[in-house]
Amino acid sequence: MREALFHAENNDLQATASSLRKLELATIDDQTLDATDPLLPRLARGRHIVASLDPSRVPKSDELVIIYGNYPHIFGNVVVNNPIKRHVADFRRFEHDRVEYDARWDGIDRILVINMDGRRDRWDSVLRELATAGAPLDRVTRVSAIEPPASGEKDQAARTLACLQSHTQALRMASDADLGTVLVLEDDFCFTSDTDQHLSDLSTFLDRDYDYLVCLIATSKYGAVVPLDDLVSQSYQECTNTGGYLVSAPGRVQLTQVFEDAARMLKKTGNTLAYAADRCWASLQPSGKFLVFSRKFGFQGATFSDIEQSVARYLD
Repeated sequence: MREALFHAENNDLQATASSLRKLELATIDDQTLDATDPLLPRLARGRHIVASLDPSRVPKSDELVIIYGNYPHIFGNVVVNNPIKRHVADFRRFEHDRVEYDARWDGIDRILVINMDGRRDRWDSVLRELATAGAPLDRVTRVSAIEPPASGEKDQAARTLACLQSHTQALRMASDADLGTVLVLEDDFCFTSDTDQHLSDLSTFLDRDYDYLVCLIATSKYGAVVPLDDLVSQSYQECTNTGGYLVSAPGRVQLTQVFEDAARMLKKTGNTLAYAADRCWASLQPSGKFLVFSRKFGFQGATFSDIEQSVARYLD
């Protein structure tokens, strides 16, 4: 590694690459990648740096391809390879000339993922889900979740309030950036195995240009859901699910107000049932513009819940 860096300093790229290939027999870890990743722009030698989610992607003569997916530390991570194979969480480590994704995501301006700073496990997990679904990684933004105070009185109310505030923060970020349609995900969201069907449903939904405020991509198994057409239904459920939902620009304005009002009432009353995020937004249901995909895209995976302080496995 020191040899490669020495040659790079002397602008001998052929010798740099030759030295890096010797790492095939060495240990690859964070230290290795931190030291060698900065060499990528020079090793590209004018080729386009392309981000791909396709494990079978073959680089063209003018391309250096980085395949993002579920990969451990291996020699294939090192920037001397083409294609390079990296864990999807490494996406922001590099500048890309082109980011490839499934075109059925077109129409989604941003994917906002609410993730607590200490839950890197969940961040890795949801990124793997998005990579499998062919999502545009350059449009994925992590929203640092509001953390409740340390254990004490009114724990449940504090955790419920933190959840409300986290979703409100995501909506405000979208408003500040003047975005159109956004997808908000909690970091324990996982897609079902019918991903191709879900992406087709997403594309159809966007093409039809529904007049809606919120459209859930996952919801509770309980409560009244009334079919609207072959694709979506209207939710009249008392309790839904905030694991994943599309929100339009007009919906974002109304939903932000709903969440802010609920936070204020929660502080005043401590009523965690009435003012939880997945319940308070039922006030939008009488509009007929609170929708849910008839084929749910996914659910909240089984994982330790910071709100419930236990492993939650509801499969909805």
